[in-house]
Amino acid sequence: MSIPHQAQTAEPAPSAASISAAMAALGVYAQPPTDAELEEQARSVGGEHVLAAVLANALYGASIGAGMLAEGHMLAKGAGAPEMTLARQQVIKASGAEGPGVVGALHWQTGHVSQFLKDMDEGDCGPVIAAAARSARALLALLACSTVTSLEGEGAARILEELDRARKELAEAQAVLDELPALAEAMFPDGIPGL
Repeated sequence: MSIPHQAQTAEPAPSAASISAAMAALGVYAQPPTDAELEEQARSVGGEHVLAAVLANALYGASIGAGMLAEGHMLAKGAGAPEMTLARQQVIKASGAEGPGVVGALHWQTGHVSQFLKDMDEGDCGPVIAAAARSARALLALLACSTVTSLEGEGAARILEELDRARKELAEAQAVLDELPALAEAMFPDGIPGL
């Protein structure tokens, strides 16, 4: 697997129908959509290529849910860190990422996390989420540096831009974190209950 943001030429794009079948196998659908329904959905979102990406991300979400449940059961049965590591290593392995593609896969996953935290931060979910959102954007920028495969041409400039973005986001996260003790003291002048 190559870096996600580069054009894929060696591997065929997954079809909406094949991703829909995988979602049906996971039990996401009460009844899988018909070919006609998939065609209509593709038209409504801007084409088969858009629907395939939408469904692939939905499949990823369904897989996350299944993974969380499976890990919860695993931990409840007494599994520990070695088993958790083994289970979680399968994410990258199953993605087909290898070599530089591993960083590309991590960049893609971090993009999801960063987007959700950004949306939560815009909803004013508080200073901890604000710090997490900025930290996630900094991690996204650092991973973007690692996806640059050549220092020729625009590669070096892109690395410098992403490093500047990471420093800025980390500084903003630090500023928010530095305010937390004063906020906690104002909210709990007699100390945090239970501590």
